[in-house]
Amino acid sequence: MIKHYLIGLGLLGFLPHALAEDNSPGYSQCMDKAASTAAMSACIQQERSLQDQRLNRVYKQLLAKLDAGQQKSLREVQRQWMAYRDGNCQFHVQASGGTMAQLEGGMCVLDMTRERAAELERVLSPGQ
Repeated sequence: MIKHYLIGLGLLGFLPHALAEDNSPGYSQCMDKAASTAAMSACIQQERSLQDQRLNRVYKQLLAKLDAGQQKSLREVQRQWMAYRDGNCQFHVQASGGTMAQLEGGMCVLDMTRERAAELERVLSPGQ
């Protein structure tokens, strides 16, 4: 039991690093230099834009591979996912409050967008 607990703790230490690898190199550099909430927010917005472009690109590539029925399903699921992402992140903003709310909301949208892009990439190219 203790062995499983320790392995789990060890894996948690790698998780932030693994997620950070999907961000652009410029994002880490920007955040390292950011000396204010406004500067960090600007870094988050810039990376969010890049991840949104990535998501849109892979979404279009995936649509092109699917038949008409699958395309309809993907469009519906994507709309539902966007509504969930927006509502979930709005909750984070409301729950945080104060000066951190802007960063919490931005990070939520960035993280969920990056994760969705990676998910669709896996569907587009399974096993890679």
